[in-house]
Amino acid sequence: MKLSKYSGILLLIGFIAAMTACEDETTTIGSSITTGEVTINVDTFYFNLQGKAVPISSFDSKTGNLMIGSINTSEYGSLNCSFVTRLMCVPKLDVADSLLSIDRVDSCKLILGAERSDIVGDSLAPQKLSVYTLTKQLPSDINNLFNPEGYYDPANPLASKSYTLSEISRTDSAFYNNSFVDLSVDLPVSFGKEIFKKYITDPEIFQWPQTMAENFLPGLYVKSTFGKGCVANIVSAYIAVFYYNLEKTTTIQDSDTIVSQTHVGNVTFPFTVSPEVLSSNNINYKPSQPVIDKNALEDGQVVITTPGGYISSYIFPAAPLIERYKEKNSHLSTVNELFLYIPAEAFDSSSGISVAENLLMVKSSEYENFFANNKTPDNKTSFTGVYDPINERYYFTTMRSYFLDLLDKDEITQEDLEFTIIPVEIETETQSSYYSNPTTYVKKCVPYTSKPTMTLLKTDEAMVTFSFSTQVIE
Repeated sequence: MKLSKYSGILLLIGFIAAMTACEDETTTIGSSITTGEVTINVDTFYFNLQGKAVPISSFDSKTGNLMIGSINTSEYGSLNCSFVTRLMCVPKLDVADSLLSIDRVDSCKLILGAERSDIVGDSLAPQKLSVYTLTKQLPSDINNLFNPEGYYDPANPLASKSYTLSEISRTDSAFYNNSFVDLSVDLPVSFGKEIFKKYITDPEIFQWPQTMAENFLPGLYVKSTFGKGCVANIVSAYIAVFYYNLEKTTTIQDSDTIVSQTHVGNVTFPFTVSPEVLSSNNINYKPSQPVIDKNALEDGQVVITTPGGYISSYIFPAAPLIERYKEKNSHLSTVNELFLYIPAEAFDSSSGISVAENLLMVKSSEYENFFANNKTPDNKTSFTGVYDPINERYYFTTMRSYFLDLLDKDEITQEDLEFTIIPVEIETETQSSYYSNPTTYVKKCVPYTSKPTMTLLKTDEAMVTFSFSTQVIE
C-alpha cells in the first residue's frame, strides 16, 4: 500500500503541528499457536484537528419535532420558530351514529403538548401564536427556509392565543411533576361543526390522509406572532371536538313523575400530527456577534449551534496512525480498536443554552445524501458521538472499519479524510435474545431541532486511542 501526495501534509499535521503527545503501551501476551509472540499495542495520540466552523443556511427540518416561539440573547443570537404540518385523520369518528349531529358540537380546540425539558428561555415570558388553515398542498422538498406565503391567508387566522409555557398558575401540585405542558388553543365552534358535517356527508375522504388533505384540509400553519423570551419543542398536536348528548333522568316527587334532560359532555379526536404525515419547522436563526466573530473563527474557535447556524468540519489525521501501524513490520498485524474523543463545553453557560447531546460525524462527501436518504450511522463512513458531561467530551463509536478501509487503499485522497460534524437527534432500538447479549441499533438520525444548543468544540485537544496486535512468526 502507498500513501498519496496528501501523506506528507498529513504527517506534517500529525507529527509537527498537531500531535502534542503520544503515549505507548505494549503488552506481550505469550506465544501463539505457531512459534512467536503476540504483542498488543495501545497508543494514545493528541491531535489538533484544525477544525473549522461552517455556516449552514438550509437543512432538513422534517424531523418530527415542531418548534414554536422566539428568543433573543446576546450570547446565542435571535431565533424565531413556527411550523407547518399536514394532519393524520381517523377513518371514522369515535362517536355513536345517533350522536353524530352538527348541532351537538359545542367547542373545538387545538391542543399542543410541549416537553418541559425542551423549553428554553423564560417560561413565564408572555407570548402569542396564530393558527392558520393551509390553502394548498405543502411541497415535498420543504426545508427550514420554507416561506409559507401563498399557502395561507394572513388576513384570516383560524385562531390566536396569548400564553406562557409555565404551569405556575395551576393550583394542583400534580402539574409541577408533569413532564409536559399543554397549550390549548380555542378554535371556532363552526370549524368543529364543519368537521362533523364532512364526516357525515363525505366519510370516504377520511380513509386516507392524502385524500382528506386534497378534499378538506391541506394542513395547519402555526406561527409565533409575539414574544422574544422562550422556545418550546411541541411533541404532540391534535384537534379535539367537544360535543354533548342528552341523558334523561326520571324522579318521583309527591306522586308526580318528573322527567329532566342533562347535557353530558364528550370529546373526539379527528385529527392529529403524526410521523406518517409531512410536517416541517420554519426556522429563522441569526447567530450573535460572539458566535460569528471572524477573528475567533480564524484563530480556530469551533462553535456548532442548533437549530442550524454552524456545523464543523476537519481532516482526520490518518497518516500518523498508519505510520505507527506499519512501523512494527510484523508478519501478522490486526487492528483491534480506534476511538476518537473531542473535548467540548457550553459556549456560554450563563445563557442557559446547553451543549448538543449527540453528534454525527460523517464523511463530507456523503453529508447531503446521508439525510436526504434517511440513512443511519454505519460505523464505516459515519459515526455517532455521545457527550460525556463528567469528562466534558464527545466519544465517537468505533472507527475500526473505517481505518481498515484506509489500509486497503492504494491511494488516500482528501475526500477519504474530510469529515463533517453536526448535532443530531437519535432514536435507538435494542434487540435481545436468549442466546446473545442485547444489541442496540440506531433507527433514526436527523438534524437536531428539539431546542437551541451552542457547543464549543475543542478540536485542538482531540484524542485518539489506537490498539492493534502484532505477531512475529519465527
